[in-house]
Amino acid sequence: MTEGVAMARIEREWQAEHEGAALASELHRVMVISHRQAKGFIDGRCVTVNDQLAEKHGQRLKVGDKVKVAFDPEQTYEVLPPARKLQAGPYETLWEDTHLLFVFKPAGLLTVPAEKPGEPSLAEAITESYRRRGFKRFNLYIVHRLDRFTSGVLVFAKTPEALHGLKKHFELHRLQRVYFAILVGELPENSGTLAGHLIEHAKSLKMSVATVRKGPGGGKRMPAGAKEAVTHYRVIERLPGHTVVEVKLETGRRNQIRVQFADRGYPLLGDQVYGVESPLLDRQALHAELLGFKHPVTEEQVTVTAPMPADMEAALKALRNQARIVRASTGVKGEEGIFQPTESRDHKLKRVARAKRYDEQEGAPARPMRPRREDGDTRPHRPSGPNDRPARPRRDGEDERPRRTFGSTDRPTRPRREDGDARPHRPSGPNDRPARPRRDGEDERPRRTFGAADRPTRPRREDGDARPHRPSGPNDRPARPRRDGEDERPRRTFGAADRPARPRREDGDARPRRPSGPNDRPARPRREDGEARPRRTFGAADRPSGPRREGPADRPTRKPAPRTGKPKPRKP
Repeated sequence: MTEGVAMARIEREWQAEHEGAALASELHRVMVISHRQAKGFIDGRCVTVNDQLAEKHGQRLKVGDKVKVAFDPEQTYEVLPPARKLQAGPYETLWEDTHLLFVFKPAGLLTVPAEKPGEPSLAEAITESYRRRGFKRFNLYIVHRLDRFTSGVLVFAKTPEALHGLKKHFELHRLQRVYFAILVGELPENSGTLAGHLIEHAKSLKMSVATVRKGPGGGKRMPAGAKEAVTHYRVIERLPGHTVVEVKLETGRRNQIRVQFADRGYPLLGDQVYGVESPLLDRQALHAELLGFKHPVTEEQVTVTAPMPADMEAALKALRNQARIVRASTGVKGEEGIFQPTESRDHKLKRVARAKRYDEQEGAPARPMRPRREDGDTRPHRPSGPNDRPARPRRDGEDERPRRTFGSTDRPTRPRREDGDARPHRPSGPNDRPARPRRDGEDERPRRTFGAADRPTRPRREDGDARPHRPSGPNDRPARPRRDGEDERPRRTFGAADRPARPRREDGDARPRRPSGPNDRPARPRREDGEARPRRTFGAADRPSGPRREGPADRPTRKPAPRTGKPKPRKP
């Protein structure tokens, strides 16, 4: 507001006629002024409602409320800029190396410079601090952002190699992002996933959940510019009228967590854009707790966490005190009604293994060994169950079978049975092999007591001895017929190396012919001159080469092979 010469003030007074109308809209409608001028009157402390000074542009009116405006027509009433909700504190370095820089971003500080000059940003503060430390040429690359009033861990790239690697991680969602949020309302389930599409409005620059629309051809499709958004969450703590959740992002859209929970009916505590104001917190209760991924240059796993800010800790403390008051007023005692999140099996196994390692490190006493039972002591029996093996029956007429007290290496050898001793027979069962029949007129066949190496050699049969014949069966090969007028064909007693050479036939001697059969090949015809064809005595290396054909005319023609390639295109 600019000051001018004091003049007579103009006063207007009336009663509101519309239920729930905003104060600035009521001034615009009744006084026929612009919205900016109406907001200037409110900021200039010129408007009262029911004789109370109005301070908010969006104050809701009721039917019959008395509105009074007193202003100076010679003065110009401007809209005051919004007061800084939070004083942006200095950033804190969480982890740093040659390629990456992890910092803690406080709430109320922009990540990058805005179009409006004069607004401080985190990127400018980091660059200025490096310049003060003596870095003349320091490059800081922006990889991702956090909302202005969201706190938590943020990463910057310091080299082009790290920038390209981090961009690929964010595009392919190959990183872990965990947020801590306080919702207004009580979620009915303990965990879940919010999946949908988000779209940005051009005029208000707000995000909203996109809905399927009917296309020009009658089908359904998403509006242009809608992007997929997937959010996983689980409940950590339940407080009166509020729910504390842990959120894991699969996709990183702008205002993703705030929009999806507000669309479902559980806005974030203190969110003035997608929810309502809260006296507990003057910003949205959202904190980026963890950020982890594989290092784009060294390929090592890097995970950085940021502590909970003081304002969110104060809000949680107030809600927990309120929960204690509610429990005391209703008479609830102990842990009744306190929410306890379910523990997964993997988490339980890790916790048990961690406890065992802790016990070993602390030098916990070892488990006492079970005392060994003496041979004379009786062994106590436990009650048998349906899955136990039946006990071994006792032998008739004998004492209880003694338990062996030796190991596998001390086991005594079994005494060998003498040939003259009778071998005891056990009763045969249905699955036993039948016994070998005895030979007629002979004593019992003696068992052999030698091994394979000590087996005696079979005596060779003399040529003059008659060979005993065994009765032939249906599968035996027929015997070789004897030659007529000759004695029995003597058996050969020499091996393959001692076989005598067959005498060669002289050319003049006649070769005896054997009777031809139906499957024999016909004989080669003899030459007309009557001479026998000489046998060749050379090998394959000494074979004479045949005469070459003279000219291509004598070469036999054959049908050309078919083409296998693609046919040539015909010319038009």
